[in-house]
Amino acid sequence: MKNTVFDDILAYDHICIYRHVNPDFDAYGSQLGMAAIIKQLDPTKKVMLKGEINEELLSKMDHDFVLDTFDDIKGALAIVLDTANKERIDGEDVLDCDKIIKIDHHMIVDSYGVINIEYPTKSSTSQIVVELYKEAFDQKMNKEAATYLYFGMVADSNRFMYRNTDASTMMAAAYLMDCGIDIEDIYQKMYVRSVKDLEIQRFILNQYQSTSKGVAYYILKQEDLDELQISRSRGSDFVNMLSNIEEFEVWLAITQNIEKNNWRVSMRSRRVVINTIAEKYHGGGHQLASGATLNYIDELPSLIKDLEKAIAEVKE
Repeated sequence: MKNTVFDDILAYDHICIYRHVNPDFDAYGSQLGMAAIIKQLDPTKKVMLKGEINEELLSKMDHDFVLDTFDDIKGALAIVLDTANKERIDGEDVLDCDKIIKIDHHMIVDSYGVINIEYPTKSSTSQIVVELYKEAFDQKMNKEAATYLYFGMVADSNRFMYRNTDASTMMAAAYLMDCGIDIEDIYQKMYVRSVKDLEIQRFILNQYQSTSKGVAYYILKQEDLDELQISRSRGSDFVNMLSNIEEFEVWLAITQNIEKNNWRVSMRSRRVVINTIAEKYHGGGHQLASGATLNYIDELPSLIKDLEKAIAEVKE
């Protein structure tokens, strides 16, 4: 083993692994992958995963290894993955840990760790974890960890189609394949749909709205989520139904969050930079894929106006 971040990680007996709120495949993939790596390196380590559970995503990832729990985290290490700023960490107790290591691929806005490993050009945080492991060890990563990390890489690169995919991304993917992952099984779990999904898609296609200036969106109120029998986070998963339409430059999924009395916005774009606009609305993310929060649905026209202005500037 070379002298790498894993020296700092393995120096702790108790490790808490965090990721961002409203987790996606990369958040879970990097979190579960890191946990499986640590257990591979030293099974005696106590590793606890932090954050609310999205059963829909986890069921697709066949997450079945036994997790540790412990009450006192004051002497523990915190590893925070795929989270650009402190406010988006899913777990307020992160500051109770002894030290924070941040590993992330978003634009750098808040280097909150004692150690900050930040590579905004990488396709995913899962890719960064793969490269950190490859740098440190000659032994192959176990299949379990490799599978979780491949989920994350595939999702955040949109099956290697986004512009942040480069040669290093493909090399990391090749490495994971050499670790014995079953890519056909992974793709089946990620993309095979159920009849219920078709019903949700039909509902959205009947309800979506668009503007003449290139913004498309759908809104799912709590009553809609109840009717469809899906969670708020699941409601955002269909945002890319509105992608690849010539007239739409930016597309949004807006879902009501009764618990927090606000509205969650998932934002996607073909070429218009949207993360700076997302930051104006209590969010952030990547240039072409971001999230935001509206305190009131009445703020939506203002958000759409800002997006339309950005679209017009690109077209000029």
